[in-house]
Amino acid sequence: MNLATKSAGEKTRELILQTALRLFRGCGFEITTMRDIARAAEVATGAAYYYFPSKEAIVFAYYDQVQRAHAETVREEWKGESGLRERLGVVFHSKLEILKDDRRFLGALFRYSADPQHPLSVFGKGTQMQRAQSMAIFREAIAKTSISEEAQQLLPAALWL
Repeated sequence: MNLATKSAGEKTRELILQTALRLFRGCGFEITTMRDIARAAEVATGAAYYYFPSKEAIVFAYYDQVQRAHAETVREEWKGESGLRERLGVVFHSKLEILKDDRRFLGALFRYSADPQHPLSVFGKGTQMQRAQSMAIFREAIAKTSISEEAQQLLPAALWL
């Protein structure tokens, strides 16, 4: 859906999301407040909280955005690729390309990874859907190869790590 076909609410949500990501990248995740995000997006603080009840909710929206972009990219780049090495190369390289401008932001989030109780941990319940989507991309990458069925069941989780 492009900007022209989005409703006013969807446009506001997208504005808040993109503004938050810009601030997270520039100022840092920890220091940026919801009030800062609302002010920079030129919306009421209540509106920012309406669309995103917390900074963590913004991060989840970012994760979803990354997953969608990654899935679209790999499926497009896989056309004509049937070898395991090539397909996995597309998965890894395209993800790094998508994330290249977010190293600082992701570095700030990395500190939560080791604590599965933290909502932003990649091993926690809050990120279960994104984790499953990421592993599904790996599953799809290896599905059309000659590796064993057992390896096809085990590899997605191992590659995701």
